[in-house]
Amino acid sequence: DGILLKEVDRLLRPNGYFVYSAPPAYRKDKDFPIIWEKLINITSAMCWKLIAKHVQTAIWIKPEDESCRQKNSDTGILNICDPSDTSSWQSPLMNCVRLNTDQSKIQKLPSRPERLLFYSRSLEIIGVTPEKFDNNNQFWRDQVRKYWSFLGVGKTSIRNIMDMNANYGGFAMALSTDPVWIMNIVPYTTINTLPVIYDRGLIGSYHDWCQPFSTYPRSYDLLHAFHLFSHYQGHVGGCLLEDIMLEIDRIIRPQGFIIIRDENTTLSRISDLAPKFLWDVTTHTLENEENRPEQVLICRKKFWAIV
Repeated sequence: DGILLKEVDRLLRPNGYFVYSAPPAYRKDKDFPIIWEKLINITSAMCWKLIAKHVQTAIWIKPEDESCRQKNSDTGILNICDPSDTSSWQSPLMNCVRLNTDQSKIQKLPSRPERLLFYSRSLEIIGVTPEKFDNNNQFWRDQVRKYWSFLGVGKTSIRNIMDMNANYGGFAMALSTDPVWIMNIVPYTTINTLPVIYDRGLIGSYHDWCQPFSTYPRSYDLLHAFHLFSHYQGHVGGCLLEDIMLEIDRIIRPQGFIIIRDENTTLSRISDLAPKFLWDVTTHTLENEENRPEQVLICRKKFWAIV
């Protein structure tokens, strides 16, 4: 019943686009007309508007006005999800669509790069004031500038970056003019700031760092762990510090960097364990957002081989 397309609908913003493309060889596939007919029927039931079609590529736009979808629900063409079910972490696919019944909650967002610094409604919902947001942005601009000086490498030598505890996405914002790509991770046990990250035009995902991250080994050049370890130490059902370090070692490439900021006792344990992972460690001091001294570990994974 189009459950995969209904998941796409859940992910899409109002006025968001869905691009469908198939190899040209599909035109000769006897099943393609049936697949295309199903696509049209399902997208029409969800009131998506087909705005372009060329050969095997089609583009739909998701409606902002929910009246059509409500009408299709009333006539039994479309199932509407229970509005109280808003879970996103490890939730099964649902054969229904979600309605935004309050049009006033749809916020028009500016284009990039202004969108990165725009105070969105998602910030207001979690209690972040415009002043706090501006201060956080300035804090991360200062931190990233100092990070580069600590790393001592050219900016073109680092491409794939992950912020393992992204909060509002300030770290990624401060890197927006550099030639890098940032994956922002929001641990599912922290306050849900993923809407903030997407409102800023950044990319991100939920994750539980007591589980492996879905990526192949050695895929990141730099990992940023900002008060991540202490969060899991205090979380019921959490995992060991060594477990998270092992996962970090798996996904960071040889000669890659790990920037770690945390409580002093946690950093001391990491410094003791780092040589066992064959990481080089240097310790630096910066100020936190309260202008208090805070230690920063710069770890670098050695290039090694078993001989």
